[in-house]
Amino acid sequence: MTPDSLRPNLSRFALSPLVVAFLFLGACGEKTAPAPEASIATSISSSSSSVAIEITRITPEQAKADAQAIEQQVPITAAEGLKTELWASEKMLGDTVAIHVDDKGRVWAGITQRSNNSEFDIRGVPEWEDASMTFSTIEDRRKFLHTELAPEKSTQNEKIPDRNNDGSHDWRDLALMTEKVIRLEDTQGSGKADLAQTAINDFHTEVTDVIGGLFYHDLLDELFINIAPDFWRLKDTNGDGYFDSQTSLAHGFGVHIGFSGHGLSGATLGPDGMLYYSMGDIGTSVTDQYGTKWHYPNQGVIVRSEIDGTNFEVFAAGLRNIYEFAFDKYGNFISVDNDGDHVGEYERVVHLIEGSDTGWRTNWQLGKYKDPKNNSYKIWMDEDYYKPRFKDQAAHVLPPVAPYHAGPTGMTYQPGTGLSDKWKDHFFVVEFVGSATRAGINAFTLKPKGASFELASDENMMRGVLATGLDFGPDGALYFSDWIEGWGLKQKGRVWKMDTANGSNPERDETKKLLGEDLRALTTEQLVALLNHADMRVRQKAQFVLAEQHQVKTLQEVAVTSLHQLARIHAIWGLGQILRKNPAGNAVLVNLLQDSDAEIRTQAAKVLGDAKMKAGVEQLIGLLADKNPRVQLYATQALGRMGAKEATQPIIKMLEANQDQDVYLRQAGAIALARIGDQKALGDLSTHSSEAVRIAAVVALKKLTSPLLAKFLNDKSEYVVTNAARSISDDELVKDALPALAALLDKLVFTNEALLRRAIDANVYAEDSEENAMRLIRFAQQTKISGKLRAEAIQAVSVWADGSVYDRVSGVYRGPLSHPQAEAVSALKTGYKQLLGDGSSDVRKATIAALAELNLQDANPQLISMLSADKDANVRIAALHALKKFNHTKIGDLVFTALKDKEQSVRMAGLALVPELNMPVAQVVEMHSLLIKNGTAFEQQAALLSLANVKAPEAEAVFREQMTQLIDGNIAPQVQLELITAAEQIGSPELKQLLADYESKKDKNNPLDTYREAVYGGDAEKGVALFRYSNSTQCVRCHMVGSRGNKVGPDLTTIATRITPEQMVEALVAPAARIAPGFGRVTVVLKNGERIEGSFDAETKNDVTITANNKVQTVARSNIEKLEFGGISPMPPMGLGLTKAELRDLVAYLSTLKEEVHEGH
Repeated sequence: MTPDSLRPNLSRFALSPLVVAFLFLGACGEKTAPAPEASIATSISSSSSSVAIEITRITPEQAKADAQAIEQQVPITAAEGLKTELWASEKMLGDTVAIHVDDKGRVWAGITQRSNNSEFDIRGVPEWEDASMTFSTIEDRRKFLHTELAPEKSTQNEKIPDRNNDGSHDWRDLALMTEKVIRLEDTQGSGKADLAQTAINDFHTEVTDVIGGLFYHDLLDELFINIAPDFWRLKDTNGDGYFDSQTSLAHGFGVHIGFSGHGLSGATLGPDGMLYYSMGDIGTSVTDQYGTKWHYPNQGVIVRSEIDGTNFEVFAAGLRNIYEFAFDKYGNFISVDNDGDHVGEYERVVHLIEGSDTGWRTNWQLGKYKDPKNNSYKIWMDEDYYKPRFKDQAAHVLPPVAPYHAGPTGMTYQPGTGLSDKWKDHFFVVEFVGSATRAGINAFTLKPKGASFELASDENMMRGVLATGLDFGPDGALYFSDWIEGWGLKQKGRVWKMDTANGSNPERDETKKLLGEDLRALTTEQLVALLNHADMRVRQKAQFVLAEQHQVKTLQEVAVTSLHQLARIHAIWGLGQILRKNPAGNAVLVNLLQDSDAEIRTQAAKVLGDAKMKAGVEQLIGLLADKNPRVQLYATQALGRMGAKEATQPIIKMLEANQDQDVYLRQAGAIALARIGDQKALGDLSTHSSEAVRIAAVVALKKLTSPLLAKFLNDKSEYVVTNAARSISDDELVKDALPALAALLDKLVFTNEALLRRAIDANVYAEDSEENAMRLIRFAQQTKISGKLRAEAIQAVSVWADGSVYDRVSGVYRGPLSHPQAEAVSALKTGYKQLLGDGSSDVRKATIAALAELNLQDANPQLISMLSADKDANVRIAALHALKKFNHTKIGDLVFTALKDKEQSVRMAGLALVPELNMPVAQVVEMHSLLIKNGTAFEQQAALLSLANVKAPEAEAVFREQMTQLIDGNIAPQVQLELITAAEQIGSPELKQLLADYESKKDKNNPLDTYREAVYGGDAEKGVALFRYSNSTQCVRCHMVGSRGNKVGPDLTTIATRITPEQMVEALVAPAARIAPGFGRVTVVLKNGERIEGSFDAETKNDVTITANNKVQTVARSNIEKLEFGGISPMPPMGLGLTKAELRDLVAYLSTLKEEVHEGH
C-alpha cells in the first residue's frame, strides 16, 4: 500500500456538487494541530502558526438524493414500529469509530486515519509478542519502536510506507497520520446533514493510538476525546469551530502492542458530573496530578475524574475491552465486555461497581502459550472466570450478569423520551461483526436481583448496517455511525437515523426544545421543575446548572421535600458534585440516610462515599443491616472510601449475615476492608467461624498483596485455601507467602487443579530452591494425583536452570529465572526410576523429557526398553529423542527399532533421524526413495522432508526427478507441498530453475492455482488447533462448529457437505471472491444481459435467492450467466497470515465437518 493510498480520499469532492471552504486560523492554544496530510484541491499552509479548517457543504436536495440512492442499496431490517433513514452520507465523513449527538442535534464523529497503518495489531507482528509482554509503561513501548524500527533497519521494515519521504522506513513514519473529529449539522432543517466541519485534525506521535470515543460538553463548549496514550480536553478559543487548545488530562494509556481497537474509548459524562472512559487490555500506567500511580498494565479499566482531570481514579478493573457503556436512570454502570476469543466463551453483560475486578488479564491470551518451556494452562478458560456466578467461582472476580452477543461496540440507554414508550429502560448495544448483513443493534433490559441485576429481555432491533457508535439525539431519534463493511479503512463512513414510524410527539418536542436552550437563563424555580422531567438528559442538565450555581439550599430542599423520586435523586447527585469540592450540604445527605425510600438511602450513601467525606459514619454503619441489598452495597462502599476503621467489625458482621449469597455484597465488603487497610484485623479473620467472612478477608488481603494470606492456607475450607493460593500467586507474587503455598505439596489435603498448579508454581519462585526441587519430584510420585499435574511438576524441574520468563500458571511476565541445575539433577535422580514406570503416560513422557533436558543418562537402559515396549507411542518417541540427544552409541540400531514400530508416528520420528546417522549416503537415499515411491501419503511427506537434510548429489538427483514429475502433473496432491518445501530448502541452481518452471505454469490471477498445494494432505488435528486456538486465524471469533465459536460468519458445522476442499482453499485465501449466503451482496447476471443486484440470501443447486429493492427473488440457475460478488469480506485473506502448510491443515480439519456436532462446554 502506498502512502497516498493511506491518505483520506478527498479529491473526489471536486466531482460532486459541493461547496468546499477553507478557513485559516492562528494557533493560540496550548498545542497546535499540524496541517492535514491531504487536502481538498488546495494547498495548506505548513507554518506552525496556522492550520486548515475543512468545511464541506452540500445542498439539502443533494443530501436527499444521496440518501435515497444509498437506502435503496442497503437492505435494513428494523424492529416493528421503527424506520431507518440515512442522515449523512460518505461525502461528509470518513471511517467513523464513534459519535456523540449534542443538545443542538449536531453529530460529532470520531474519524480514524491511523487504524492498521500507523498503529499495530500484535496478530500482524507476532514476533513482537514476547517483547511487548515485558512493557510496563508507554516509554517502554516507545523505546522498543525506536529500536525495532530504527532508520538503520529500514530495509527490513519496508512494510511501513515511507510517509515522510525521507527515503527511510522507520518509526518516524508512524508520526504523520492524524486522527480527526468532524462536526455534522443539518443547517436547513431538511432532516439530512448538509454541513461537515473538521473540529480537530491532529495527534500523531509514534505511540499514538486510534481515536476511540468523544464527548462534547454542551455547557462548557468543550470537547473530550479518547486517543491513547492520552485523554484530551479541547477548547475552541476563538469561536471558529476548530478546537485549537488541547490539554492532556491523563497520560499513560496503551502500554502494550496488543489487539487493535483495545485502546481508549467511551468518553461519557456520568450522572455525578464526572468524566468516565474505558481503556482496553493493552494496559494503563498513569500517574495522576497528585503523584499517585495507577498501574494496570495487563488489564482493561474504567477510569473517572473531574472535568479538569483532578480526582482521577480507576473505577473498575479486570476488563478485556469495554468499548462503550451507559448509566441507567439510577446511575448504575452497565456495559457489555468483549470475550477473549477462546472456544466456548462469550461476551458478557456487566454491572460494574467502584473498585471491582472482573478477572481478565492480557496474559490469559498472550505470552506463555508459545513458550516450549511453559504449558497451555489458561486460567480464564480452565477456571471459568468468564461465566456468571457459580459455586466455587474465583472469589475476587465480579461475575457478569449474563452472556451476550458478539462484537459489542457502541452503547447507549433510552433517556426517557427516546423513540417510544416501548423502549423505555432499554440499553442499546451495537453488534459489530465485520459483515453488515450479520451486524446490527440489540436491545436489552435488566431487572433487580439482590444488589445487582439479571437479564430481563433481549431483542434485535436492527440488522443490515455495520454500526460503530450510537447516541440519542435531542429529537428522540437514535443515531448510529456506519463502518459500511469489513474491518479495514475505506476513507468513508455514514450516519443513520432510526425513529418511530410517526416520528416526534409533544413530549419529545419539549425535550428537544429544552435541550437546545441555555438553561442558565432559567429561574431557580424553572430549573427545579425540570429535575422531574421525563427525560434524564433534561433532568441532568438542570442538575448540572444548579450545581454549577452552587444552589445548595435549593438542591437540599428538593432532595428532602420533593414528591418525585427522580427529582430527589438528581438533587442528591447535584449536592454530591458540590460536596466533592466543598463540604457544604453534607448534613442533609446524612439525614437522607434515614429516608423511607430505599433508593434515596442508596444514593445518599453513594455520594457521601464518592466525596470520601467522613460524615454520617454511624448512620452508614446502621445501613449495613438494611433490608435492601442496594442500600447495604453503597453503605459498605462509602465506609470503605471514607477509610472508617470503626466500620471494620460491622462490615464483617454484614458479610457473615450475607453468607456469601449476594456476590456484590461480598465484593463491596472486601473492597471496603482493603481500603480501611487493617491488615492485622484481616489476618485475624483466618480463625473466624464464617467461611463467607474468611473468603472476603482473602479477597481484601489480595488487594493489599499481604503476606498474611499465608494464614488462610491452613483453612478447613478448600474454597478458602484455593482462593488464598490465587491471591498469593496470580498477579504480583506475594513473596513472603510463597513458602507456605509451596509446602502444600507435602500435605495434599486438597487436590483440585487450580490449587495444586499454584502450589507447584510457588516451588518455582519460593526461596530454598534445592528443597523445592526435591518437593516437586516427591509430589510427582504421588500416584493418587492426576498424571497431568504430576507431569507439570516434572516439567518445572526440567527447566530449573533456564525457566520460562512467564509464570507457569498466570502467564505474567516474571523475567529470566534460573536455579542451579545440580539441584534439579539431584532431585530427579531420587525418583526417575519410579516415574519411568508410572501408570500415567503423561508422567513417563515428562520424565524422559526431563532426563534429556538435564542430560541425566543414568536411565538409558530403561529408555531403550521403553522404546520397544512402552504402550504409548508418544512415550516411545520421547525415548527415541532422548537417546538421540545423548548420542547413544547404538543410536543407529535404535532408529531402526523405531522404523519397525507398529505406529506410523513412531516410524516417522525414526525416519527424521536417519539423515543424522553415520550410514553410507547411498543406503540413506535408497531408504528414503523406497518410502517416497511406496509409502503412505504421510510417510512420503516425512521422507521428502527428511531427505532434504541429506547433503549429497544422490539426494538432489531424487529431487530433480521428483520436480520433473511434478511439472508433468504426476505427483500426488498430498505430497506436493513437501516436495516444493524440500526443493526450496536444498536450493541448488537446478532445483531453483525447476521450481521457477513449475510456478510459471500457474495462473497468478487464480487464487486456487496459486495455492493448489494447500488443498490435500493436511493434518486435521493440527487444523483443529489452528481453528480453535490460533491468534493468527481467530476462526472461532466468527464461526460456529457445533456449539463452539460465534455466529458472526457462516456456520461451518457441516461445511464439508456443501463445498469441496478446492472451494475451501479459495474461500480462505480470497474470501471476497465468493460470499456465503446471508453474508453479503451479489449481482446476478442473467443470460439475457439483465443484472439483478441485492443481498445474497440463499442458494441451492438449482436456484439463487436474493433480496433486491426490498423484494425477494428466486432465480433459476439455468437462467444465470454468472454471479458477481460485491463488497468487502469481513474475513481477512488467510494466505497473508498462514503458511501453505497451515492452510492445508485447516482445510483437512474443515473437510471432516460432515455431521452435526452435539457437545457441551
